[in-house]
Amino acid sequence: MTSDALPSRLAITRARYEGRAAQRKRARASVERRGVLHTDVPHRVTRRLDRLGVDWQLASAFERGATAPVGGSRELDLERLIGRNTLVDSDFLESGVAAARAVGRVRVGGRWGTGFLIAPSLLLTAGHVLPSVTDAAQASVEFDGVLVACRPELFFLGDMALDFTVVAVEDDPALPTHLPLVEQEGKVILGERLNLVLCPAGGPKQFALRDHTLVDVLDNFLHYEAGVGAPGAPVFNDQWEVVALHHSGVPVTDDEGEPVTADGSRWSAGLGEHRLAWRAGEGVRISRVLRALRDRPLSGEAARLRAGIFDAAPVAAEVDAELRAALVNLDIGRGRVYYDAAADRAARDRYYADIAFPTRQSLHELLERTHVRRPAYRPARMVYPWVDLHPDLKLRSLHSGVAVDPEDFIRADVAAEAARARRFRDLAAGGLPDPGTLAAEFDRLEEELPFNCEHVVPQALYDKREPMRGDLHQLFARGTGDADTSEPWEGRGAVARATLYFLVRYPGIVDDRRVSELVAWHRKDPVTEYELHRNAAIAEIQGNRNPFIDHPGWALDV
Repeated sequence: MTSDALPSRLAITRARYEGRAAQRKRARASVERRGVLHTDVPHRVTRRLDRLGVDWQLASAFERGATAPVGGSRELDLERLIGRNTLVDSDFLESGVAAARAVGRVRVGGRWGTGFLIAPSLLLTAGHVLPSVTDAAQASVEFDGVLVACRPELFFLGDMALDFTVVAVEDDPALPTHLPLVEQEGKVILGERLNLVLCPAGGPKQFALRDHTLVDVLDNFLHYEAGVGAPGAPVFNDQWEVVALHHSGVPVTDDEGEPVTADGSRWSAGLGEHRLAWRAGEGVRISRVLRALRDRPLSGEAARLRAGIFDAAPVAAEVDAELRAALVNLDIGRGRVYYDAAADRAARDRYYADIAFPTRQSLHELLERTHVRRPAYRPARMVYPWVDLHPDLKLRSLHSGVAVDPEDFIRADVAAEAARARRFRDLAAGGLPDPGTLAAEFDRLEEELPFNCEHVVPQALYDKREPMRGDLHQLFARGTGDADTSEPWEGRGAVARATLYFLVRYPGIVDDRRVSELVAWHRKDPVTEYELHRNAAIAEIQGNRNPFIDHPGWALDV
């Protein structure tokens, strides 16, 4: 980037940062007062905990000082997340060194930048580091002594709005392994520490370990304070997953609002970006980079190279993490008290304390207001390990009543999810179809590779939308071979109360003409300890309860 363009980029970044001052102030106050787990949007926190392999109630207890029944790196990850431990272990450092091998020093003419491999021969850097094919054709990248040239004639994709460039590099057997990128949410939340690996001003590779704190999440960017940065550097979480591409920052200014250098003197563009003192950094969210890469129409060799970004390695890693996390949750559940009646009665009384005369509207407002955490539909993680367990710690089909070991369903669902991901990856390799075709393909994959879970309200009635789809109050284990339309002979009461909950929580989806039938099932098949356990477990995760389990008589007034 020329010296003329640099002040303009810094001014844009600064305006974006200063325009969010109120949001940052609230976030900082919340982190200070309530902690990291209670600052970001609840669904983002839930997904962050999912990626760490813990559930909400366990993390909350650990935050309050309890000893979590987990060990090794997962325990340290949780401690670091909530700020209970700022130390790092040898595994953390070794993983950082391994991730840093994919980071290289980019040289184009007399300018320098940082970049990192995101596929076997594709480099990601800031757009202003390599703004054109002409620039890229003159560029080279050094990875710990391995020097390769850029090959834009094979692949060059730039996005100036998001300020990133992806370019091919020479295929050299000495190149390091690329960094797998994860598109899903859950990699970082407000108040969390971040790590950068960078080559500032063409100097040697350096680490900024936990030196930045995430202070704001925008649609396309992350803001973190403060520390250092270099254009094109990867921004990592504590698990060394890439969360952003560092591309710009907000400099420290003097009393007249002019940028200053690290020694406090007035800065000018001729001094170079590396001489600035930084107040905050700005990174492009890696999920937005991946989305832009997916959406760009490509064919031939370029499409083949892009497919390496979305290859099987990240899928396999995701599958392993999902399975480990689900099995850890299962082990935790097996060591817990199945149902604490006294504690649950106290929680129930607090929950309905402001409901003097229950009506459909007053209950709807309560259920919606307290539905603060809204997990996506992931039964292997949320349903089988704890929520839907019976007193013997087995799962049972609503239809046949046949008992199943929860680990069997966990493994089966994770395998189904992996197969779906592989099929979708193969589809994406040839260029994504239009949205309508894509939706149809998702439906077909789910039909061919189903989960062992049932929605008591058919998904077609709400087009598989969240939070309805992932609402735990309506999710139950389904035995192999069960059909969604078969009669729930073994669980009519539970189905009735779950459906009545859904009718009140999401008005206008369930036909009111079913109410009399549901109430009849409800009266004939009373609440069991299994349902009381489910209700308490779901309340810990989502925040809301099922009023027709807590107060069976209220069903008569629906």
